[in-house]
Amino acid sequence: MVDPSSDAAVRSIVARLRGETGFEPTAVGVAVALIGAIAMLALRPASRPIARSQSSRTTVTHVRRSSRLSAEDWVTLKNAIRVRTMALSQGRTSGYRSFAAFLGLSDLIGLHPIQPGPCATAISYLYDNLLDLRHAYPGEDWRPLRRLIATQPRLSVCAPKATPRVTYAD
Repeated sequence: MVDPSSDAAVRSIVARLRGETGFEPTAVGVAVALIGAIAMLALRPASRPIARSQSSRTTVTHVRRSSRLSAEDWVTLKNAIRVRTMALSQGRTSGYRSFAAFLGLSDLIGLHPIQPGPCATAISYLYDNLLDLRHAYPGEDWRPLRRLIATQPRLSVCAPKATPRVTYAD
């Protein structure tokens, strides 16, 4: 039996590696080392450096959703409704309709989340209408969409609750 630490044993192992793989042992070693390094980097979780003033735990604040919109969101929604109405007016070009719908969709992105219900359903219908208008093409007939909008739920269900006005006598 050959001593594993002897020169002859090392030469026989190298010869076997060359014969089986066709590669030099150093190339195989480098490839294994690179694969190992890439695997270690891929498995390591990415972390951002934490400043001394920051806590190590991230805190998430949960905002309670409402079934109605706030006053600011209501103004945003009314603007999106106006844009949809202008886009569906007679005599508008397809480019005008498409751009108006883009503006309305951009407004809707800024709305705060609300609870599922009639308001969320009405807003989703408005979003779908604006998507249809966004992909307007010349010569398209918009009467079916106008009729559909007339049957959809009114967006007034999203209006913020009126606060009672209290007047004080002097």
